Amino acid sequence: MLIEHLEGNLKDRDFSAFKIDYVDLEWYDSRKKIARWKTRNGKEISVRLSNPPKMGFSQGDILHQNENEIIAINILPTLVLRLIATSPAEIAKICYEIGNRHASLFFGDNEFEFKTPFEKPLKVLFDKLDIKNDILNSILDSAYRISVSMAHSEPVFKVKASPDLKITISGEKN
Repeated sequence: MLIEHLEGNLKDRDFSAFKIDYVDLEWYDSRKKIARWKTRNGKEISVRLSNPPKMGFSQGDILHQNENEIIAINILPTLVLRLIATSPAEIAKICYEIGNRHASLFFGDNEFEFKTPFEKPLKVLFDKLDIKNDILNSILDSAYRISVSMAHSEPVFKVKASPDLKITISGEKN
């Protein structure tokens, strides 16, 4: 089965009448535009999105829907470092340090809480900076992603040589 576009999200409306089959993904696989996956029930699907979500798949994104069945995304929990700021200055410090390491950053449960995939050196750094943190198992959902940290796409335009191109050098001669 080929999936070329998303059909919404499970949180958009009530889907209790449908049989839901999930594709389990690690958080870092949620940004794939082209992939082959198996659902929990063993269905093989191919994904080639023409207009992928900029931040990646979110928990509950619907890949396929028919009259009685849905195939949706389930992002698996992973080990994360939860950072809890106590001031705007600490928010700036957190964002700077995570950005400086090109790590992914996600919003937490409130405006002073952030999550990043657990890495021991980050834990040591934030302990040294006296920024409250802890390690927990959590879902890193692209809907709460702050950073993109992915390759930028090139603009879509063509360059043509002009038949009347002239190079002019102006200014004083030395």
